[in-house]
Amino acid sequence: MQERLTPVRGRVVRSLSVGENLSATAPLVVVLPGLGLTFYARHTAAALAARGLPCAVLDLPGFGSDRPRSTRPDIHALGLTAARWVESQASDRPVVVLGHSTGAQAALTAALALGVRRTRLSLVMAGPTFCPQQRRLTGLALATALAYRDDSPNEFDPAEVWRGRGGIAAILGSGLSDAPEDRIVHLRAPLTLTSGAHDAYAPFDWLDRLARSARNAPSVRTARLGGSHNNLFTHPDEVAGLVALAAQDAAAAG
Repeated sequence: MQERLTPVRGRVVRSLSVGENLSATAPLVVVLPGLGLTFYARHTAAALAARGLPCAVLDLPGFGSDRPRSTRPDIHALGLTAARWVESQASDRPVVVLGHSTGAQAALTAALALGVRRTRLSLVMAGPTFCPQQRRLTGLALATALAYRDDSPNEFDPAEVWRGRGGIAAILGSGLSDAPEDRIVHLRAPLTLTSGAHDAYAPFDWLDRLARSARNAPSVRTARLGGSHNNLFTHPDEVAGLVALAAQDAAAAG
């Protein structure tokens, strides 16, 4: 993976790119990982490149290095910064915004902002947080006990977690105060909703509620894949296969 540093509105956004040597007209997949932690998304990025899809994992707000933060640790600030990055780096090609966990909430913000000006766009919300019953501490604790049953600590970079220790809590707080089921009604891009079969954060009835709320999206796809919450790390080929379908949606849109 190649590190890139891109000026965006007076700040520098760090990204990890793979597949830059692929076709310049192929859809670009832009990944917003959960809690701003990039390490676990790398397997899926590599799997996407193997399918001919260039991919950029955005390090937002910037826990992946000691550089100054590129934006506030808030899902909406992350999403708006991601949208600005896309406009500066991929203004003339189809784009898939892939967000996972709290990154799915940020990706929804990005897709809503991008949809004002572009049509060749699709959104993938993987393991989207948080359904209404998990916006209370008791519900969140119960889900957390089961959400990672197929995962392991090796999915995280301890240094990245340490650098983000304060900001991670802020991102979590902003995610808990969000109601994506209300915002998704304004989405006018193709939508894919997915989660691992054992992901207690994103049970199927939550995906179904989001799908029903996205009544202005031209198409909605839902899929259960293998693994639990962090299946971008444990089942990257399955995730990449689904995102490849979303890339076709983006290329055909408009």
